[in-house]
Amino acid sequence: MARTGNWSWTLRRLAISAFLLFHLSATTIWLLPRCPIRLRFAPLASYYILPLGLWQFWAMFAPDPVRDTITLEAEVIDRDGLRYGFAFPRLADYTWWQGIPRFRYSKYAANLVCDEFALPREYAARHVLRRLNLPASVFPVAVHLFYQVRPTPPPDSPNPTVDPMTPTRPFVIGTYRIESPSEVRP
Repeated sequence: MARTGNWSWTLRRLAISAFLLFHLSATTIWLLPRCPIRLRFAPLASYYILPLGLWQFWAMFAPDPVRDTITLEAEVIDRDGLRYGFAFPRLADYTWWQGIPRFRYSKYAANLVCDEFALPREYAARHVLRRLNLPASVFPVAVHLFYQVRPTPPPDSPNPTVDPMTPTRPFVIGTYRIESPSEVRP
């Protein structure tokens, strides 16, 4: 015998189906190669994909992954010229067990280099200021996001061709001027 009159069950199934359709559509649009559909709808999908960290940066994967080790850092310069450093977490800072819930750190850092991720870079700059908790008296500030880039030796190389003491190269990915703490804190 069919269930009749059970509206809550029907509404719940419709809501779940609508969410799945939305999620799969947004993910599909985001993963499409550059084409008219992606160009038209990716900005809309970004409001869902970017804040949740669901985006992909294909240079992280085979057959041609990124060849360098990068660390994401920031430098804040206040109105008096004082400098504050901030290093984003790295997976290497944790044991393998502690690193399991933090596996997205390297993905986050790698993805910020793409031009289409200007908004997440700005979010990162504001995150730095929230973490540093600077007083209102030092504003306006300039936040410089940059990578420290180090060549990675080839895997399983008995004689590494890359000197582990090679200094890192800074690579600036964004500079943001924040006028007041009200732009940083909710």
